[in-house]
Amino acid sequence: MKQIYYLLLLCLFLSCNQDKNDLPLLESVLSDYVSANADFPLVRDSLIACAFGGQEGFLVNTTHPVSILFFPEGNATEFRYFETDSIEVNPDDLSNYHLQDLSLSPVFNGFLQRFERPAVLKNLWGRVTYVKDGQLHISNAIRLKFDDKPTEFSPASVQIDQTENLSPVFTWADGRLPENAIYFHAVVDGQDNLISGTYTFEQQFQFYNLSNVVLNIREVMPPPVLMPNSDYQFVLMGVSLDNWVNLIAELPFETK
Repeated sequence: MKQIYYLLLLCLFLSCNQDKNDLPLLESVLSDYVSANADFPLVRDSLIACAFGGQEGFLVNTTHPVSILFFPEGNATEFRYFETDSIEVNPDDLSNYHLQDLSLSPVFNGFLQRFERPAVLKNLWGRVTYVKDGQLHISNAIRLKFDDKPTEFSPASVQIDQTENLSPVFTWADGRLPENAIYFHAVVDGQDNLISGTYTFEQQFQFYNLSNVVLNIREVMPPPVLMPNSDYQFVLMGVSLDNWVNLIAELPFETK
C-alpha cells in the first residue's frame, strides 16, 4: 500500500514539474511571456517581420487574407504572434499584446514563414517572437492596416532590364500609396527556392550587386548566380515605417 502511495506522490510531483516547465508556453500576454522566459535574454528589433493583406495574385487566402511574414533566422524555434486589441494603445508596452492562435505556413520552401490571419476590420499592432541560441527575439511593432490600406498587387510597377542577361536590373515605382520606407526584393527559382533576398532604400536592384543593399537575408558563399535558360520570379514588397506592406509585385523572367 505504501509503495502505491509513494508512486502516486511521485507521479503528482512529476506532473507538477511538467506543468511548471510548460508554463512559458501558455503565457498569453507578451510581457508575461517575456517574464516567464527571464532566463532567455530579450533581443529587440533584430527579428525581421511585416504584414500584408488584400492583395491579388500572391499568397492569396480568401478565408485568412492577412499574412504576418517573418524571417526565421538560423535555428530559430518557438514561433509566436501577439496582437493588441486596439490601435489606441502604446505599441511599446508589451502588456498590450495577446497571443494569437494562427496557422503557420512556409514561404519560399520555408526560408520565410507566415502566420495566416482572418480579416481584421480595424487597425491593430502585432509582434512576432521566436527563440534562437538561448535568446528570446521580438520584432518591431507591425501595424495591421488591412481595413483602410489593403496591400496593392501591381506587377506593372516593376521593369526588368536584361541587357546583362545573368545580371538583370530591376527598377520599380511606388503604387497608389507613396508611403514606402524600404523595399524587400527576392529572386526565386522555378522550384520556389529563394536565390536572393535583399533590402534597399532605392527603387532599384541589380542581381547580384550589393552596392545599394542595406540588408541581405541570404548571405552565402560563393554568392548566388543565375543559370542560363532558366525561369525565375522577381518578388517585390514596398514596406512602410510601421512594417505594413503597401505594395507587392511578382514578375516572371527568363534568362537566355
